[in-house]
Amino acid sequence: MQPTQFTLAVTLPDDETLHSFYGADSSPAVAYIRQYLQPETSNSGKPQPPVFVFGASGSGKSHLLYAACVQAQELGLTSQLLALDEFAQYSPRMLDNLEQLDLVCLDNIGAVAGDSHWQVALFDLYNRLAEHGKKLIIVADDQPTALGFTLPDLVSRLQACTVFQLRLLSDDDKQKLLQQKARVRGLDLPDEVARYLLNRQQRDIRALVDTLDLLDKASMVHQRRLTIPFVKDVLAATLPATEL
Repeated sequence: MQPTQFTLAVTLPDDETLHSFYGADSSPAVAYIRQYLQPETSNSGKPQPPVFVFGASGSGKSHLLYAACVQAQELGLTSQLLALDEFAQYSPRMLDNLEQLDLVCLDNIGAVAGDSHWQVALFDLYNRLAEHGKKLIIVADDQPTALGFTLPDLVSRLQACTVFQLRLLSDDDKQKLLQQKARVRGLDLPDEVARYLLNRQQRDIRALVDTLDLLDKASMVHQRRLTIPFVKDVLAATLPATEL
């Protein structure tokens, strides 16, 4: 399978960039990825190790991967993002020739931990990217030694990455993030409405952003501000009563 350049899907949220990552200014992972994607400036000729980011669902891992591809595109680099949970049932030959790209991003690498063929393919890909001086960013739910990989050489390579752990956001942080995403959409999300959403909807950021997109469209159609009564009406018309 020949690799294709990563193309931003039209449904990709506009605000999923390194700059918009919550706490970007103080995030070691964001700072490192920004620097990692820049052309090599060291005279030593020694490439930087790949990046390995892990954390629980909702900690922002996928945001960072999308953002890395956006940043790569802005720098004129070719890139490919693969969510391995979506491709685990396919042949690992799909990793062939990816070293032709400047950046490869692998999401949910733990999804193929139980497949020896995938483990060998990942080990080979890691080595080919290193040999060609290309970049690799890996995302998982847990640290490299806790994913269930049994190929020692692969585990060793993963441990050699520059590793970052992302923490789950507090409810206050989730509220601020939701309001930040609302502002990007041109919406005013008052504190009381944000708290209402956090208290009555799923607290997963992805689910909350999906709800925000729903409210954004409804606000435009009805030319209404986001108030608790309006939000209740919109959600009552679209979500099961048990979710309200």
